[in-house]
Amino acid sequence: MRDILRLMRRDGVVLGDGGYLIELERRGYVDSGSGREKVGTGRGSGQFTPEAAIENPDALRELHREFLDAGSQVLQALTFFGTREKLTRAGFGEQTEAINNAAVRIAREVAGDRALVAGSVSRTQLFEREGPSAAGHVRDLLAEQVRLLADAGVDFLILETFFHLEEMRIALECARPSGLPIVATMSFRPRLDESTDGHSPAECARVIAGEGAAAVGANCEQEPRRMLSILRAMRAATDAPLAAQPAAFRTTDETPCFTRMPAFPDELETMQIARGEFEEFGRIARVEGIGFAGGCCGANAAYIRALASGLRV
Repeated sequence: MRDILRLMRRDGVVLGDGGYLIELERRGYVDSGSGREKVGTGRGSGQFTPEAAIENPDALRELHREFLDAGSQVLQALTFFGTREKLTRAGFGEQTEAINNAAVRIAREVAGDRALVAGSVSRTQLFEREGPSAAGHVRDLLAEQVRLLADAGVDFLILETFFHLEEMRIALECARPSGLPIVATMSFRPRLDESTDGHSPAECARVIAGEGAAAVGANCEQEPRRMLSILRAMRAATDAPLAAQPAAFRTTDETPCFTRMPAFPDELETMQIARGEFEEFGRIARVEGIGFAGGCCGANAAYIRALASGLRV
């Protein structure tokens, strides 16, 4: 079954995979960028970019296998931060096509007929660095990446980790012409009750669903329990299926986003939550109307296996 919408209708909750870049950084294949830029700001070059798809394909292939064996029904191609501008800052701009194509090919090889393959499209970081004046450049970058992913043969698109609703709207504008189903998730930083550009989770959900996303939701920044308030606000605002990919790091009331915690990015082990919190989230997912559930940063295969266990209860 190659249709994420039909799969959600059939299974109720589709199990996604977990986080790639931080897990590959822990294994020695990705640079956290902490030595080259002030992390968490989007300034400088090289933070968590996906060149492992061409430099260490076997490591990426193995991580895909681990998620598949844990029960993932969707494998995301490692194309997060895969736009030409971001890769150029990391020294890989000329390999933009090769990185995106290889990432999709590797995911497809592992998925076979057992899982769908999603193309990951993330924020560009230009809205954080330059503000809304970057909109035209952002549009060109995202349109190019969507084209590369569609040509490479992904089954659907996941637009994820957008801090600004305005940038998400541009991503949706770029994604719609592909004709591919779209799952779109915002990330909320530094507050739970509004996006970086000041829109509530409910408003984000209404806008995203209204502009063509098949499922709307949240990903990254918060652990499952803290993300629930965002998801519930979105559920009250739209009938679209919810998508949730929480992080596996502990946050606080004062700082409810892990990328603003002092331990980011090189001491994340001190913030790791227990995998049982993902199992609990799985039990909650069906009740909360979540149609797509996976993990984000810090969630390795053990967390996805725990989430799968919770979904079966």
